[in-house]
Amino acid sequence: MTEGNAGGLTPEPRNAGAGRRARLRPLAISAAMVTAFTGLVALLDAAAVHTGAADSDKATTILVGQAIGDGHFLLHGWILSPGSYWTSDAAFYALAVRLFGLRPELFYTEPAVVAAVTISVGIFMTLEDRRGSAGFAGAVAVVALLVFATPAMDFWFVGKGFHVATALYALVAFGAMRRGRFGWGWALAVVLLAFGMLGDLMIVAYGAAPLFVSGLVAILRERKWQSGIAQVAAAVASVGIGELALRLANALGRFKPGPTLRLANLDQVLTNLGHVFTYAADLVGLTNGRFATGGVPLALLGVHAVGALCMAACLLAVLVNLVAGVVRGRSQNQVLASGPEPWRLDDMLLIATFGSSVTFVILAGANGHGVHFLVLPIVFASVLTGRMVARAWSKVPTRWAFRALAIAGIAVSLSFGAGLGYALSNPEPTQPASFLATWLQAHNLRNGIGGYWSAAITTVESGGAVTVRPVSIGLHGMQRTMSQSSAGWYAGQRFQFFVYGTSKSSKRYLMFATRTWGTPAHTYEVGRYHVLVWDHPLSVTPFPGA
Repeated sequence: MTEGNAGGLTPEPRNAGAGRRARLRPLAISAAMVTAFTGLVALLDAAAVHTGAADSDKATTILVGQAIGDGHFLLHGWILSPGSYWTSDAAFYALAVRLFGLRPELFYTEPAVVAAVTISVGIFMTLEDRRGSAGFAGAVAVVALLVFATPAMDFWFVGKGFHVATALYALVAFGAMRRGRFGWGWALAVVLLAFGMLGDLMIVAYGAAPLFVSGLVAILRERKWQSGIAQVAAAVASVGIGELALRLANALGRFKPGPTLRLANLDQVLTNLGHVFTYAADLVGLTNGRFATGGVPLALLGVHAVGALCMAACLLAVLVNLVAGVVRGRSQNQVLASGPEPWRLDDMLLIATFGSSVTFVILAGANGHGVHFLVLPIVFASVLTGRMVARAWSKVPTRWAFRALAIAGIAVSLSFGAGLGYALSNPEPTQPASFLATWLQAHNLRNGIGGYWSAAITTVESGGAVTVRPVSIGLHGMQRTMSQSSAGWYAGQRFQFFVYGTSKSSKRYLMFATRTWGTPAHTYEVGRYHVLVWDHPLSVTPFPGA
């Protein structure tokens, strides 16, 4: 035994502590990421709750998810709208209902989780070729634009959540194709886009078409067909596989799609072209007045104009780069030696921003109907803005300019956060259907029918303790609503009551309900709802006219 080992003690190598720290570092990073994501979900969930956006459209998607979770994967006997969300939100709800049961909290938690994952993917895209302070600046830009968004943007992004999961699929597909090559990324992009197409055809505009066009742009940029063939092939393959999968599902007895969305007429299309900019400006906070402010002072809302202008500048810069790249071409020595070329992903996001805007132009109606179609362009544009901010940040020339920009960025972000905090400090909106569900349970009215906007929302608000199935006015009286419903809800059922909300249709509901089932024995006013009860059970045929 040497003198250094006296007493049987072995000195610890100098690099042992460093090795231990190296092993713990991934765990610390993982824990930090999980904590940050959990906090992000909690914040977005609170924002969703304060939008008060729960309605029967979202409730029906939850009930579709419940059916999928119960093993009815093809939803045989259902009639759903063209945007069924079968393989997007409904699939996520299926998992949530299986894990936590049918709960009204799902109205807000699922959109919050989907939005959080979408934002996280966007943040990773900003970090693609930038680290350190530049990557942090890009991530802050994405968070400021999407997490600390205007109340109008919050209402559609985390409140309603229309098509956000579809945009998430498209973002992941773009990230998988950022190298423009065949391989596992190519396969992942094809599978995601084809899978999303089964539940939401909007993914063609959000994902497949931008991928196809960006492939053509890559060919023009590089002046060789091999440069973009993988992107073009992925877009074509995803649409082809998606169409084949749809036909197979139809042959196996999949749910029936309801009436297709009506295209806007030429006059409305021209009007919508102008509204793309005016409505989008309100959503991002460049202007205010067309949408609700959530009680946030106009001074705080006005700061969002800084983010809006930054977004517009970034979009313009990427557009100029795309056009210049196509006109001049790109020589081989300009291509990065390793890793993806940043312009590929930039092109995909830019084209997706404009491509998804087309859905608003051709589908939106008058008086802002369809404004939710503009939310997805803003999501793509926000991610692209984060990438450009990260890239610009690394090129700040002097230390004083760096500090000035950092202070300005922090001040603007804090102002955005203050606006969100102000909105969250307001009382949570009340849900009239929750009070109705409680009243029905207290009066032992468990199985009923109602107008569409009174039905599914009450079912979910009660956690399934009360079921209300949608009916509508038909040629010969009240009948099953031939959209957003399942035949199994009506077959062999004996309903106890009929409920409808206070609206312009109230008198017609009462008249046709009386014509169909006779004069009700009791009529109750429950908040903004009317509940009619007969002294005999009610029946509704699952197939009107059969």
